[in-house]
Amino acid sequence: MLDHLTNDEVMQLIGDRVREIRLTQNLPIEYLAERSGLNRKTILELEAGKDVRFSSLIKLLRGLRKLDVLEASFPDVLPGAGGLTKRKQIRLRANRGKAHKSLPPPEKA
Repeated sequence: MLDHLTNDEVMQLIGDRVREIRLTQNLPIEYLAERSGLNRKTILELEAGKDVRFSSLIKLLRGLRKLDVLEASFPDVLPGAGGLTKRKQIRLRANRGKAHKSLPPPEKA
């Protein structure tokens, strides 16, 4: 859905959405800063779409009680019992060449 946007546009979109959530919850920046363990400047930068540390985003989402959005974005998808070795490691395909040919080339950032 967002694949057509640049990284800067995605960061701006995330910042806009974080600000909307904060305002919907009627949280002043000072209160959110205290609750999340971040300083006011970091929150303002994130809301402005600036490039901030991922750990800051995690702290902010935790402060907004929205950390579950990361879980929804990265679900825990484990293979079935047949896809694990006896050591509980993910079983790899014997012929990797065929598997790689079916994958699309990696996107450039």
